[in-house]
Amino acid sequence: MSKPGKNPMRAFMLVSTITSCVLGGTVGGLFLGLWLDKLFGVEPLFLVSCLLFGLFMSTYSISKIVQPFLGDDD
Repeated sequence: MSKPGKNPMRAFMLVSTITSCVLGGTVGGLFLGLWLDKLFGVEPLFLVSCLLFGLFMSTYSISKIVQPFLGDDD
């Protein structure tokens, strides 16, 4: 039996939010890096830096999203 405060839709929303953060950061960094590389003619520099920045930002946003769910279960 589930607790009254535990809603399966809430878990679904959390998983979909985390998935969109990972995909958004990675794909956004990838396309931004490719575009900047083509614009300035420095082949892998912006691709690698934007991809790493996107991964960092997605990790940071996931930690902020999950933080309220890691509280005490008293």
